[in-house]
Amino acid sequence: MHSRQHTVAPVVLAICFACIPAMAQEALRTGEQTAPDTLQRPNTGSILFDRNLNTYNWVNRAVVDTTAGAIRIRFLQQYAANIIRLDGIPPGGRDRLHSTQQTVSLAVQAPVSDVLSPLVQWNSFTYTDEKGTGLNNASTYAVLGGAEYTLTPSFFLTPLAGYRWDTQAGIGDRGLAYALGARLPTTDIDGYLISGGGQFREDLLTPRRLEDHVARIGIQKAFSRFTRDSLEAGFNKTRREFYAVADSNIESRSEEVFSFANKLDYDFDPSLSTSLFVAINGRGLQKDLRNWNAIGPRDVQFDTKIDEFRLDTYAQAAYRSADGRAGGWIRLFYSERTEAHAAQRPADSSPAVALRYAERNRQEQLKDNTSRRTVLSGSVEVPVTMSDRISLSGSAGILRYDTPSDLNVEDRDELLVALSLVTSHRVSRALTLDVVLDGTQSHTVYLLKERSANNSINRVLRLSPRTTFRPVSWITSMNAFEVLANYTVYDFEQQLASVKSFSYRQFGCIDSTSIDLTHRLGIDFFAYWKVYERGQLKWSEFRERTENSAIEETYALQLRFTPWGRTFFAVGARYFAQSRYAYVAGTKALDTFLSSVGPTCTILWEPGPHSRIGFQGWYERRRQPDGSVRPLSNMTMSVTLTL
Repeated sequence: MHSRQHTVAPVVLAICFACIPAMAQEALRTGEQTAPDTLQRPNTGSILFDRNLNTYNWVNRAVVDTTAGAIRIRFLQQYAANIIRLDGIPPGGRDRLHSTQQTVSLAVQAPVSDVLSPLVQWNSFTYTDEKGTGLNNASTYAVLGGAEYTLTPSFFLTPLAGYRWDTQAGIGDRGLAYALGARLPTTDIDGYLISGGGQFREDLLTPRRLEDHVARIGIQKAFSRFTRDSLEAGFNKTRREFYAVADSNIESRSEEVFSFANKLDYDFDPSLSTSLFVAINGRGLQKDLRNWNAIGPRDVQFDTKIDEFRLDTYAQAAYRSADGRAGGWIRLFYSERTEAHAAQRPADSSPAVALRYAERNRQEQLKDNTSRRTVLSGSVEVPVTMSDRISLSGSAGILRYDTPSDLNVEDRDELLVALSLVTSHRVSRALTLDVVLDGTQSHTVYLLKERSANNSINRVLRLSPRTTFRPVSWITSMNAFEVLANYTVYDFEQQLASVKSFSYRQFGCIDSTSIDLTHRLGIDFFAYWKVYERGQLKWSEFRERTENSAIEETYALQLRFTPWGRTFFAVGARYFAQSRYAYVAGTKALDTFLSSVGPTCTILWEPGPHSRIGFQGWYERRRQPDGSVRPLSNMTMSVTLTL
């Protein structure tokens, strides 16, 4: 491990710990977070464990925001682990893969006067991964101290300074960290509601430097009870640096984002409102490579830069009747995005390097693109009678994707149309009938001949009637049926043998019934049957040749006991079967069959008004296609405590 020492560290630490503890200002990179205010999130603790076949997941979280006298303490801890057990490993081999991630943030604040609140914060982030991909191990620890100054009742300034330890790719860095934060809570100035904030932070981890600068301001104004306007502008700059040990490089990624958004609302009357929204976003991303441990001369490396501009805007009108039973809205949306790539000219300007730079710059410019999207969408809901309702919604949009380079053949147009019709009819006090009919059609057209073989039209149609039957208060039955057809047709199927149009069709039905035997004891039954098939399609003749199909069956029955409130216990059994068929010379034959059966258990216990413990598990004996039987257990457990 390569580590660097700084004699200034003890001095900085002494300054930080000499300050009276206070609130955190900024989270650590790649995982650090500051505990939120209790007005948004109460003090909670939770644990989640999940096992599915040979995969195990642990997640726990604790949030504390409390006071002890005048001292305010905020704490956040998050931990996640993923473990995969491997089968068939020889003796002495690694039989599991796992990764873990943990974040800890502690902040303490104790005001000494109306204008001064000294503070200190501790943040840490650790990540380990034994799966052999990506960043295997990394850790970060930082302590900062300072004070929050109340310059005016509505403006706060927070300077911080401290030290940071960072380990990445087996290399340890440490160095100074400092930040300056500003906060402007929502303030009313002559009817204008103004809010904002900002932060300037740098971590000097020689030879690396990390930055995180943020600024935001928002203004809202209600000109009358019919007209409202809101404006927001922001700037964000981040800089992250990573070690590439294999070639002794440090990869630096700097991103700058400028954003502006404005929304104007105007109500013609209480039933009709309109909105106009405009957002502009400019983004620049620069990737630099520099050597940190080279022994001999290095080859010239070319840095890259991406500039992106985005415009989003829409106009919308919405209507709602006085009684609230009828309503609708319509929106016209337009978005435009431009992306430009370029290589950065190196300091070496020799003819050979200039020639290589020109070639690299041409390669980067191949990625340049412009996309424009226009969408018209809307929805309307109308009561036909006291027991019937109809709602219709839909959208139609087109995307145009263009590339300026003649060597980039991804230019295309995409059309998407979607419609949905929903009807609801109350047949009687005990029976309700709903019907859902929706369909989509998308057409993708590549404008250049090199990709035109992928031109295709996709049509999807779905019909789903469902009933809810409740003859008495202690019996509820829901039944649903679904017919789905999916057709994909290639424009040049006749000319190209490499592409084939295909179809996918599916039919399914669901029955879900609950019977309350007593006010504490009940029975639940669930059944799902589905059949689907896929095949080659002749759209012009509307004929198909089925290639494969499958039938799936699921049945579950449980007995539940509810001693009080939402606390209940349930035990039951579950059966699942899947039959797959293949078609050979037009003859249907069973290809594979698998099934599983076993007991199930569910427990939900609320020992108090702020605590909840949940458990769900099932054990099954799964019959494999080769006839062998494999026992499997699955479990999900969650524990939540709110203070």
